[in-house]
Amino acid sequence: MAIGDIIVGLDIGVSKVSCVIGQVNKFSEIEVIGYGLANNSGIKRGQIIDPKTVSQSVKEAISAAEQISELSVNSAYVNIKGMNVRIKKVVMESEVARPDDGMTINDIYNLFAKIQITTELALDEQIIDILPYEYIVNGRVYKEEPIGAFCKTFAMEVEVVIAKGDYIEGVQKTLKYAGIKIDGLILETLATSNIVLMPEEKEAGVLLVDMGGGHTDISVYKNSKIEFYTTIPVGGDHITNDIALTFNISTDEAEKLKRQYNLAIMAMITNNHEIKISSRGIDQQNNVIKCSDVVQVIEARVKETYQIIRKMLTENNLNGKIECMVLTGQGISNIVGAEELAKLTLKLDQVRICSPKLINIIKPQHTTVFGMVRYIASLGLSKHVNSDVEIVTDPNLKERIIETITNFKNKLLGFNKKIKKIDEEE
Repeated sequence: MAIGDIIVGLDIGVSKVSCVIGQVNKFSEIEVIGYGLANNSGIKRGQIIDPKTVSQSVKEAISAAEQISELSVNSAYVNIKGMNVRIKKVVMESEVARPDDGMTINDIYNLFAKIQITTELALDEQIIDILPYEYIVNGRVYKEEPIGAFCKTFAMEVEVVIAKGDYIEGVQKTLKYAGIKIDGLILETLATSNIVLMPEEKEAGVLLVDMGGGHTDISVYKNSKIEFYTTIPVGGDHITNDIALTFNISTDEAEKLKRQYNLAIMAMITNNHEIKISSRGIDQQNNVIKCSDVVQVIEARVKETYQIIRKMLTENNLNGKIECMVLTGQGISNIVGAEELAKLTLKLDQVRICSPKLINIIKPQHTTVFGMVRYIASLGLSKHVNSDVEIVTDPNLKERIIETITNFKNKLLGFNKKIKKIDEEE
C-alpha cells in the first residue's frame, strides 16, 4: 500500500454498527483517522430483517467517523459472519500469457476469473472472495504473488468464500439506502484474527473463539490457513438471559449480577455471601440468593458453549490440528476463569484470553472493524482496492465567497458613484 491510502471498514452487528476510517502512514501502518458507533436493532438471528433501520444506523456511524476525519465516505468494506458463509478449498493451474516476459498481475487475475467460473454454487449462493494462500511456480511454493517469475504455467491454492445470496441482497439493499457503495464483503474471522492471533499460533494450529452479545464465531487456523469457520447463535446476552430467567429478575439487574460475579468456575469463589434481588411479577418481593447461585448459571452456559465447540471439532476431525486456543469478544473476555474451564472442557493445555481492552484501538466495539481495515491493508497487489472518499470542504465556503464578492462589488459601485458625483459638482 502507498502512504496516504484510505480504507473504510463497516461492522454491521446485531446490536451496533461500527465504522473506522484508516489511513496508511509513513511506517506502512494503519492510523485511525475517523471512527463512529451507532445502536442497531434491524438484525435478528444473523439476518437483516429491516434494511431501512439498519441503514439509518450505518448513516449515523459513518457520519460520526466523517466528522472526525473531515472526509466524505462514498464506499466501505462490510463484514459478513459465518452463519451466512461456507468456504471451499480449490487448487487450480493456469498458463502464463507471455512466459518469456515473466508472470504479471494479469495472469493472476485471469486465474481468479477461471476459479470464479468453474466453482460450483447452489442457486442462492455467490462468491464474495477468493483467498490465495500459496502460489506454485516451477515446483517452488511462494506465499506472495510471484510477479516476474519465468514459467509457462503456475498453480494457486485458494479458499473460495461463498455466501448466501439473500444475505448479500440484504446488505446491498441496506447500503443502497445509506448511499454507500460496497468495496467488498470481508469474512469476520479474517478481521478478528488479524488483530488477536499471532503468526506462530496460526501456523501451529489455533482455535479462535470470538463471543459477542448474540453469537459466537468459531475458527480454526492451521499452517496459516483457515481450516474451519462457523457461527453459533449463543453469546454473552444468553448468559444474562439465563440469570434473568433463573431468578425471575429484570435483564438490567441480571446484567449487573453477571458483571459483578463474573466467574466461570464455582470453585473460584472466595466469599459465598448473600445477595438481595428484586423479583418481577405482580407480587414483587426481595429475595436472597448466594453469589454461588449466579456463578453456577454462568458456568453452566459457558461450559455448554465449550461442549458445542468440542462436538463440532470432533465431527470435523479438527482436534489433532489444534495446539492452542484464543478467547476474545466482549461476551466472554471479562469472565474470570473462562480459559481454565476451556482447558478442562476442550482438553487443551494452552488457552489465553485476548481482551479488546488490550488492543490499541479507540473502543472495544471497534475491534472487528479495525481488524477489517488492517486486513485489507495487508492484502497483496492482486486484492488491493481503496475506498472512495472525498475531502470535505466547508459547505458554507462557496456562499461566503459569493457574499464577499457581492459586498466588494457593492462597495466598488458605491465608490464609483461618489467619484461620479464629485466630477459632476466640479
